[in-house]
Amino acid sequence: MKADAIDQAKFRLIRAEKALTALGAAKVIEDAEAAWTDFLVAAATIYSKLEQGAKGSGKCEGWYGRKKKARKDDQLLKYLHFARNSNEHGIERVVATSAANFHRGRQLAFNERIPVKIHAVDQATMLPIEGESAEGVIAGPTIRPVRAHDRRYNDYCDPPTEHLGRPINFGGNFCYEVGLLGLDYLRGLIQEAEGLEPH
Repeated sequence: MKADAIDQAKFRLIRAEKALTALGAAKVIEDAEAAWTDFLVAAATIYSKLEQGAKGSGKCEGWYGRKKKARKDDQLLKYLHFARNSNEHGIERVVATSAANFHRGRQLAFNERIPVKIHAVDQATMLPIEGESAEGVIAGPTIRPVRAHDRRYNDYCDPPTEHLGRPINFGGNFCYEVGLLGLDYLRGLIQEAEGLEPH
């Protein structure tokens, strides 16, 4: 793998991290949507840089080919790729705003989240079932992924519900959680590229 490609991929990773931080801190939809767009572009560019860096080495090209196939096969990675293409080459939005929510009579602010414990309830007694609970959130309006279209090929990709065979928190309904998983994967991708023989 060419060293320059790894350096440039790392630079794009920093941009993706900053975009995701901005998304998490956004107080209005416009800022959140701009941050999500920046994240999608930076994520896609990491793949482009590594593709260029693999050229000229059979081993590196084989590695990149496997990673490109993984991007087609994994729901989350495929979605990030489609969403970026839809955003760059189309006019349809790749996010929607989730509905407003209230907690104790107060409307939650944009991107505000209140952690809660959700308990299963016995339908006969309406009492919580001991030991059956899950972590959840009451979320204020935020951006959520929607179906991404690539009109150039008359194709689309629905938002992911799993990544690497495991369910995504909150069913993949928040761009921020989808982005966190994508970011973690991209870190590992660059780390793997660094372990390949330089050429």
